Amino acid sequence: MKKVLIRGGYLIDPGNKKEGNYDLLVEGDRISKIEKEITVNKEIEVIEADGKFVVPGFVDLQVNPGNTIEYISDILPFCGITTPLIMPCNTYDGIPIIDHYGGLKKMLSICEGLRVNIATAISIEPPDTGGHETYVKLAVPYEKLSSRIEEFIDLGITSVGEVVLPLGGIAHITSDSSEEFLDRLLEETTKYDMPVLVHTGLGLAGIQKSVEITKGRTMHLCHVGSTCSQDSIHKALTLLEDNPHITTDTHLSEVAGSTSRNSKLVMDYFKRGEVVKIDPQDFKVSVPKDINTAKPPFYYNKTNLLENNIICALSERVEAIETDELGDGIRARIMLKNFFRLVNSVALEHAKIKVLGKLIQKLTVNPARILKINRGTLGEGDFADVVILDLVGEKVDTVLVNGETVVFNGQATEKKPGRRILYKG
Repeated sequence: MKKVLIRGGYLIDPGNKKEGNYDLLVEGDRISKIEKEITVNKEIEVIEADGKFVVPGFVDLQVNPGNTIEYISDILPFCGITTPLIMPCNTYDGIPIIDHYGGLKKMLSICEGLRVNIATAISIEPPDTGGHETYVKLAVPYEKLSSRIEEFIDLGITSVGEVVLPLGGIAHITSDSSEEFLDRLLEETTKYDMPVLVHTGLGLAGIQKSVEITKGRTMHLCHVGSTCSQDSIHKALTLLEDNPHITTDTHLSEVAGSTSRNSKLVMDYFKRGEVVKIDPQDFKVSVPKDINTAKPPFYYNKTNLLENNIICALSERVEAIETDELGDGIRARIMLKNFFRLVNSVALEHAKIKVLGKLIQKLTVNPARILKINRGTLGEGDFADVVILDLVGEKVDTVLVNGETVVFNGQATEKKPGRRILYKG
């Protein structure tokens, strides 16, 4: 059995409330020992982490594979992400991504043996859904809600989401039956204890409406900072504070986006001249003249977007940070950049480590608990998804997935040990 020693790093593992200078011994795909100093023989591979931080692999609650699942899986480890929740609610070359793979089962079959673990979430939308190529295909009649969820469970899909409902106003889809639909959907997901992730559309009103509809049932609310970009984020957080059955997450980015030309939200920003293209290689920004000929994804900035996201990232009420990655790696890299700069903006070392620990918790154990999966921690016996962070260089140094090194000293290896994360019920 292969053994790897990670030596000399500063461990931050919020899920096990463990922090300090520790060595980690990895045997096979698990962590076998955590001690202040571990002595091993010469045959064991040693990764030196002196001066760096050793943390669990990030669990990302929303990755849209706009350039295929395989493509984005090669990028995510460089952003510290070892388990993305893939949401195939986007288009690829103008067609729904599930159709690109020839159907849901075929898409799921390629989620093993990639550079990262793959958790999956498939949306269920109201039967009157319109305005978005992929969401229209994910619409389900009321009488088939239960059988659709049972199908997801049989296929091992991790959660239901992202369910887009224009409860508070504009969203990527249109529907007049969102309130009744959410009520019925929660009734069904509660029976199976299956996580459901919901995006309410723009505005505080959508969050208020979703809180009212949940009636104490468990639900996860996606990217609350972006949702409330034109309303008071403080009112939203106060409302959510009184409703602990709802978990939430936030972006850590200054841009929102979409892969759909037909999205009403994209069209509204395009008409105002605020839709841009971002080059994934050099991050140069250009303004498309014709939305019909420009190639997705499309990006735009919402009022107060970055400010809200920073508030949410530091708030005790928001449980998780996700990228809402669109498939070209841009938003994952922006998240990592803002993560490092937020931490490094703190001058006092002990305060910096506290902020780092808070953000790590929202990137690891918290999203794993929301999805009810056994990732995001570094205890003895846990899966060895490990990230070594270079805070000074503001980069991901080394990444292990299931005990195999997929990134070493900032360079990709040939290893692809990722597994599909199944719903366990």
